Amino acid sequence: MLGKVALLIFSFFVLLSLASLILNAPLLIAYIKSDSMSPKLEKNDLVFINVFDRNFNEGDIIVFNSKGSWICHRIVKISADGFITKGDANIATDQFSGKPAVLESQVIGKILSIGGDPMNIQLGSGVEIAESVFGQNKFIIFFMLAAGGLLLLSGGERGRKGKKYLRIKTSTLFVASSLLIIAAFSLANVMAFEKREISYGTTSAGGLREDWVLPGEKFSRQVEFRNGGSYPYYYILSPESLNLRVEVQDFILFPGETMIVEVHVSAPEDTSLHTEKIFVAKYIPLMPLEVIRKLSFFPYLPVLVMDLEIAIALILIYFLGNFEGEVLKIRKRWRT
Repeated sequence: MLGKVALLIFSFFVLLSLASLILNAPLLIAYIKSDSMSPKLEKNDLVFINVFDRNFNEGDIIVFNSKGSWICHRIVKISADGFITKGDANIATDQFSGKPAVLESQVIGKILSIGGDPMNIQLGSGVEIAESVFGQNKFIIFFMLAAGGLLLLSGGERGRKGKKYLRIKTSTLFVASSLLIIAAFSLANVMAFEKREISYGTTSAGGLREDWVLPGEKFSRQVEFRNGGSYPYYYILSPESLNLRVEVQDFILFPGETMIVEVHVSAPEDTSLHTEKIFVAKYIPLMPLEVIRKLSFFPYLPVLVMDLEIAIALILIYFLGNFEGEVLKIRKRWRT
């Protein structure tokens, strides 16, 4: 029984590491990298993220993405443009220097708090060294972790005359196969994400060419989506500009099917070249489409939840099945 518990704990941490690696985002836990939230949160504190509560209020401490960097600051005001944020120890808000307000789509979650005080664990400066090493060698370390764990779980026994037997158990192979299944499923979703672009120029000569329009003109373009894969995909379209509006925001395509979506564009008043982008998230629908839609405020969250869904199913199979027998036995001779 203890072996099964150890196996599940090991699997959980490898799965969490794999998900963080694929998503390139803090996942359920994170640590503070600066003193900007002092004294409530100090540098190198470990914090816990609630990714499911989307009811944001003034005073909440949130974790959000700003130009590729993850920031943990407090909401000091909610405006029509988004959240105005500030570090407790900072003199001015983040937006004082000209940064735009934080959109809800940039927020991965809020810090868990008790009575208004954030839950945190002090880790010390050693976490910076660990992050530096892991950041430069994360793929190597992940596979070393997986391989090392599997070797530990495989066990071994020493027989007479110094013979050593390395046993590869069914349970070990099951865990390895399970991790590969979850990794393959995650990559099949994440690698399908894409961005579609609509390029045009605003000029007084609008109409002389197909991609020339008048400043302030409203026009439409058709964007074609085709599922060339071997399984169905659930598409969710998210315009990255206020100048865009899509008639259909989500739809499902089975292998070989095609969908044409009408996109309406409101051209800016200036004369220039413009490129509007639509973020396209594609999910293999292992959950009800409405659930995927609600979780897609952070595009990678549905993938994580479906990963956990697969993991729970595999855990049930593991406990209900018989995975105690040996599959492979390797004998080694040791010199004395």
